[in-house]
Amino acid sequence: MRAIVNGKLVDLPNGATVEELRARLPEIGSDDVMEEGFGGTKPLQENEALKEGSRVWTIPKIVKG
Repeated sequence: MRAIVNGKLVDLPNGATVEELRARLPEIGSDDVMEEGFGGTKPLQENEALKEGSRVWTIPKIVKG
Protein backbone atom coordinates (compact mmCIF):
# COMPACT_ATOMS: atom_id res chain seq x y z
CA MET A 1 0.00 0.00 0.00
CA ARG A 2 1.22 3.51 -0.73
CA ALA A 3 0.40 6.73 1.07
CA ILE A 4 1.69 10.27 0.84
CA VAL A 5 3.16 11.37 4.17
CA ASN A 6 4.29 15.00 4.45
CA GLY A 7 4.53 15.20 0.66
CA LYS A 8 6.61 12.01 0.25
CA LEU A 9 5.36 8.75 -1.26
CA VAL A 10 5.81 5.97 1.34
CA ASP A 11 5.32 2.20 0.99
CA LEU A 12 3.43 0.76 3.97
CA PRO A 13 1.99 -2.67 4.76
CA ASN A 14 -1.74 -3.09 4.03
CA GLY A 15 -3.87 -1.87 6.93
CA ALA A 16 -0.99 0.06 8.54
CA THR A 17 -2.08 2.11 11.55
CA VAL A 18 -0.83 5.48 12.75
CA GLU A 19 1.20 3.65 15.40
CA GLU A 20 2.99 1.59 12.71
CA LEU A 21 3.56 4.77 10.70
CA ARG A 22 5.32 6.34 13.70
CA ALA A 23 7.53 3.24 14.08
CA ARG A 24 8.48 3.32 10.40
CA LEU A 25 9.09 7.10 10.26
CA PRO A 26 10.77 8.18 13.51
CA GLU A 27 10.92 11.83 12.35
CA ILE A 28 7.18 12.06 13.03
CA GLY A 29 7.73 11.58 16.76
CA SER A 30 4.67 12.57 18.78
CA ASP A 31 3.27 14.97 16.16
CA ASP A 32 -0.47 15.02 15.52
CA VAL A 33 -1.32 13.01 12.38
CA MET A 34 -3.95 14.55 10.08
CA GLU A 35 -5.57 12.92 7.04
CA GLU A 36 -6.57 15.08 4.09
CA GLY A 37 -9.87 14.18 2.47
CA PHE A 38 -12.72 15.63 0.43
CA GLY A 39 -14.43 16.97 3.55
CA GLY A 40 -11.27 18.68 4.83
CA THR A 41 -8.67 17.35 7.23
CA LYS A 42 -9.33 15.22 10.28
CA PRO A 43 -7.05 14.04 13.09
CA LEU A 44 -6.30 10.32 13.19
CA GLN A 45 -6.16 8.23 16.36
CA GLU A 46 -3.26 5.85 17.01
CA ASN A 47 -5.30 2.74 16.16
CA GLU A 48 -6.87 4.04 12.91
CA ALA A 49 -5.76 2.32 9.72
CA LEU A 50 -4.55 4.32 6.75
CA LYS A 51 -6.16 3.80 3.36
CA GLU A 52 -4.48 3.24 0.00
CA GLY A 53 -3.47 6.61 -1.44
CA SER A 54 -4.07 8.51 1.82
CA ARG A 55 -2.62 12.00 2.05
CA VAL A 56 -1.30 12.40 5.58
CA TRP A 57 0.31 15.41 7.24
CA THR A 58 1.92 15.70 10.64
CA ILE A 59 1.71 18.78 12.82
CA PRO A 60 3.93 19.31 15.87
CA LYS A 61 2.07 19.57 19.14
CA ILE A 62 1.90 23.08 20.55
CA VAL A 63 3.73 23.35 23.85
CA LYS A 64 2.91 26.34 26.00
CA GLY A 65 5.80 27.55 28.09
